[in-house]
Amino acid sequence: RAIAEFTFTLVRADAPIDRYARGELDALTRRQKQGGVLFFGRAMCGECHIVKGFANEMFSDFESHVLGVPQIAPLQGNVNVALDGPGADEDFGLERVTGDRLDRYKFRTSPLRNVALQPQFMHNGAYVCLDRAIRHHLDAVGSLERYTPDALDTDLQARRGPDGPLIDALHDLIREPVSLTQQEFEQILDFVANALTDPDAAPDRLMGLVPGSVPSGLPVHEFETCLLYT
Repeated sequence: RAIAEFTFTLVRADAPIDRYARGELDALTRRQKQGGVLFFGRAMCGECHIVKGFANEMFSDFESHVLGVPQIAPLQGNVNVALDGPGADEDFGLERVTGDRLDRYKFRTSPLRNVALQPQFMHNGAYVCLDRAIRHHLDAVGSLERYTPDALDTDLQARRGPDGPLIDALHDLIREPVSLTQQEFEQILDFVANALTDPDAAPDRLMGLVPGSVPSGLPVHEFETCLLYT
């Protein structure tokens, strides 16, 4: 019960878009509003990152889809978790759970609340910048062809799984690129990065929850993200 009560304190859902929905019309900037119109409209992000019904405003349909995320494999993986495919450099995703070949390369739609605070993006951390993750959604095939793992840790830079099977299995909604101007892209980025982020979810705010000591006297873990702010 104590753990449950503590978990309830970790809810961070007072983002600008929440204040806007409650009637605070200046909570969103003009550019964020324009980004929201594109997000739910022409860019079609809202087809999977939904906010209705069971989504509970989490910006996810919680379904699994093939986005064609670049396949990256560590030079030395966990001996208990082997990757898939003939080269042991693929992740078959949902197929690992269902055993259904049609579920290959499918991964759950990520909720977008506070997503800008993540250190990496996509199911395997293939992108370390939110703007590149969004651009992948807008042009999955082109993003795959241009992808380089240079920003990743060294052990993830040497092995890439095949792109062809990913492209063949792509979700219909992202098979064709969405054409946006640079200004329109920046509007969507502003909407996702800022309108959906609760400032209290930032690591420098959350690190205050880590106690200096515990009653047992055992050492308290140091969290890498928090160390960046000390």
